[in-house]
Parts: sequence; structure tokens; C-alpha cells
Amino acid sequence: MNSEQKKVLVKVILTLQSDHHGCKEEAINMAKEALGIEVEHNSIREMINVVSEEKIEQFMALI
Repeated sequence: MNSEQKKVLVKVILTLQSDHHGCKEEAINMAKEALGIEVEHNSIREMINVVSEEKIEQFMALI
């Protein structure tokens, strides 16, 4: 698995762990986009469920 694929999985995990409103839908959309499936974006849901690059890097350092 390449680092870009790992990064997507980390974002999905961190999004679901946040348990914010719409996190499940946002995680599903991230996974679909990673598979090349076009998704309809919801800017409010994306804003609520944003994951910082710092959190992603911290998580990836543990892998």
C-alpha cells in the first residue's frame, strides 16, 4: 500500500473517530473519491469534519 492510500485511510479513521455530525457520510465520500468515484460535495459537512494535516502526520508516524 502506498503512502497516499495510507493517508486516505488515516483521514477516514480520524474523521470517524471525531464523531461529528455527518462524519460517516464524509468518511464514505473520502473512500469513494479514493476509488475514483465522483461524489457530490457538501461544504458544510466537509468544514465540520476537517482533519488537520498535523493530526494525519502524527497518526501516520505511529504506523
